Amino acid sequence: MRAQQPSTEEPSWSGVAWAAAGALVLGVVVAGLVLALRPVAPGEGPVAGSARYVAGSAEAERAREAPVRRESLRAGQDVTFTEPELNALLVRPRGGAAPNVRLAEGRIQLARALALPGWPVGYRPVLQARVEPVRAGAGWALQAREVYLGGLALHRLPVVAEVAWRDGLEPLLPPELRAALPGARELEVAGATLRLRRP
Repeated sequence: MRAQQPSTEEPSWSGVAWAAAGALVLGVVVAGLVLALRPVAPGEGPVAGSARYVAGSAEAERAREAPVRRESLRAGQDVTFTEPELNALLVRPRGGAAPNVRLAEGRIQLARALALPGWPVGYRPVLQARVEPVRAGAGWALQAREVYLGGLALHRLPVVAEVAWRDGLEPLLPPELRAALPGARELEVAGATLRLRRP
């Protein structure tokens, strides 16, 4: 019986191409995870094009009028919200940390820390969006201009950013506010207040 000769075939070009593509995809996935799970740098104010996160005011004393604002929305009246009032009305996600809203520079920054199984509370990645009021037909809507997961700029991937905003952050806004936007006459961020005017 003769011993089998070892194969001396060289890998095909298609095999090399698949290996290179696999390595590239793995590199992109690892880089995305590193950016997403990297702690976000705090600062004094948001900087366009950076993931820096600045929490809005959530002082309980200044949020006492929040239930009155909610009732005004339900009654179809004009409403002006302050940061603490909006923060008091945000929907808290199940099993997650309280979300936070900040009003500055004509934009709304809405953020939440994502609860990951076994992940330390102080190091949870922050999902945040900076949105602007935009005209939508006869009313208004909020459009995400920048969306970040940790340090990963999701807005560079438009479909992913839209899903993150629509499914991960927009539902945290008070339902009464979301329902009032399509019929609003005016919506603007002025300083640290959000003004909604009805027809």
